[in-house]
Amino acid sequence: MNEMIAALRRDIESGVYAPGSFLPSEERLAEQFEVSYKSVAKALDQLAAEGLLVKIRRVGSKVVKKETVHFGFHDTMYRDVDLASLLALFHQEHPHIEIRPVAISQNYASDTIDDLMTSGRFDVMMTNHIYYQHARERNRLNVLEPVRLADDTYPFLREELLVDGVSYALPLVFSPVILAYNPEHFREAGLPEPDSGWTWERMLEAAAQLTKPGGRYGFAASFLAGNNRWPAIWMQLASDPLHSSGWRPEAEELAAALTYCCGLMKADGVVPSFLDVSTMQSLFAEGKLSMLMTTYFLLNGLGDKIPYDIAPLPYVTKPRTMLLWIGLSIYRKTAVPEAARTFVEFMSSPEAQAVIRRNTLSIPGSAVAAGASEPKVHKPERYHLYREIIPSYRSHRQYGLSHETIEAVRELLPLLYSGLIGDAELRVRLAELLDRQEAERTASGG
Repeated sequence: MNEMIAALRRDIESGVYAPGSFLPSEERLAEQFEVSYKSVAKALDQLAAEGLLVKIRRVGSKVVKKETVHFGFHDTMYRDVDLASLLALFHQEHPHIEIRPVAISQNYASDTIDDLMTSGRFDVMMTNHIYYQHARERNRLNVLEPVRLADDTYPFLREELLVDGVSYALPLVFSPVILAYNPEHFREAGLPEPDSGWTWERMLEAAAQLTKPGGRYGFAASFLAGNNRWPAIWMQLASDPLHSSGWRPEAEELAAALTYCCGLMKADGVVPSFLDVSTMQSLFAEGKLSMLMTTYFLLNGLGDKIPYDIAPLPYVTKPRTMLLWIGLSIYRKTAVPEAARTFVEFMSSPEAQAVIRRNTLSIPGSAVAAGASEPKVHKPERYHLYREIIPSYRSHRQYGLSHETIEAVRELLPLLYSGLIGDAELRVRLAELLDRQEAERTASGG
């Protein structure tokens, strides 16, 4: 029987039996390999389990075309959604489809969707709030296949994804930007733990008191790395554009936000700004940092190394925070459309979302999955904080800055921090950036 399985597997994979064709009848196979009908049935069951054929009752055994889906992803997905478990489960349920993960750099240029998807390297690609906004602004979402959002998708995710009533990505997980803190440090210092009423001034007072020279810092935030931290400060200072049709960003508000970030970075008890995100995370995990501006995604890297809890992000004038999300998109010209769609729909299915919920601290995009179970991994006591602060969620898109403008603004922050430009020059440069953005939008009709 084993010889029969090996021979049929080899003939299927080499094309002797082409996809869509049928194997000889069970009687013929029993004669050819000199085995019993029972052994033939077992052998065919094994090949069916491997995804090489499907047994059709009263018809025969039909050879299945095994398809490969190239999946572009950031390797942090192994941590953030337990990708290894999800792929194993998918391959078990769909043995005729091979998902081949191909890692892409998180530091890839802003043309990620446009370049990587249209290059034909990927059939499915991880996307996020940054890539999606950029493709949307450039009218390049048409390289992606439209997908149907599940009925239980959170309204705020639905609002981010729908473009003229159509979504080009299915959400997997999301996270607000939050504050993680070490409660033992607060107890030792006799300080109350952070709560929703904390301003940044109150946080800095605590950071100074929690700091131990040569042994511990009070606070860290990666304002200089990426665009998921400093915009939260701007959103807390800016007027609210959500219900204003003619609203546009103001240079004065942006300048005030960047200046405020610089003040936070230079305050007593704050980790030096030249350290990167992973180093700040390590300091927190080692108990050498009391408070960290972070996300639910990054909490997955802490495990149970230290006692910690989470709180809403401190605010300047209004309690607001950044909304981050990760999803999957399908390349419209993929050679394996059905297989690609099967994979993407599986990843957003209740079954897969429940795996993410149980095995990680990331928040599933499915509201039903998020409420159906509890993470089995170590979680902070206030894990469900994200439900309470939904009204504070804000996104880049809502605040009217294009992807290019956001990048250009971020490049001004280290110049301001280092003293290479002053407040007056900062305002001039920001006004120029906003004028250029407005001119480009007017020219494009956007």
